[in-house]
Amino acid sequence: MGNAVQNTSEYNKTPLGARLGEGIFCIIYLVFMVVLIFLMNTRYESAKASENLIDIYRFGMGTLLVALLVGGDAFHLIPRIIIDFRGSMPKQDFFLGLGSMISSLTMTIFYNILITMGDSMEYNPDMYNYDIENTILVLTGIRILLVILPQNKWFENKPNRKWAKIRNVPFALIGLLTVFGLINVIHHAVNYPASFYVIIMITVILSFLFYLPVAILSKEKPKLGMLMIPKTICYMVMLGVICFY
Repeated sequence: MGNAVQNTSEYNKTPLGARLGEGIFCIIYLVFMVVLIFLMNTRYESAKASENLIDIYRFGMGTLLVALLVGGDAFHLIPRIIIDFRGSMPKQDFFLGLGSMISSLTMTIFYNILITMGDSMEYNPDMYNYDIENTILVLTGIRILLVILPQNKWFENKPNRKWAKIRNVPFALIGLLTVFGLINVIHHAVNYPASFYVIIMITVILSFLFYLPVAILSKEKPKLGMLMIPKTICYMVMLGVICFY
């Protein structure tokens, strides 16, 4: 769902109705993603049985995308759900920080798989995004290194805008390159309608527009955390399209 941590004292002051609404939404999201893993994997097995290589790429990598996203998000959403319903939990700064760090890592890897899926489904040696994929891979390594550095102070309830900006620069570039790569895929699409990739591209753009303000400013301005709901819906739409389109 996201990986920004609200200022804990402000988070605890959130009205009960708002907390319950967020908690219920988080549960719906997790259940949706778990169901989607099984559906995606079922379609992957069917594609393997029919030896449909294009669908093997689509549903095989789609299963990885869903599992990676929900696996990372669960680390911070489960503590958040507990806090939403109980008002607090022991060591909540630690668990929210740990969850945010883990989901930062899984979200970064997510885009490597997404662009590889598009390139594989519409493979053409004249258009394959080798340079874009390789650059995203390098930026992923940089982003992972920046995320795990102690300067991020993940487990402290203090704003750290400087490092929030630093670690999100390569992530923003990954998102931008993913969009450029998808534009190239759309231009050469023959196996699936261009609209399939256009919807995915739009959800990528919107998810970054919703995410970056929260990632950089949410500890100082907790209300920005509400942007994580439409950002999460973007991921649900994206993965739903990959599964059902």
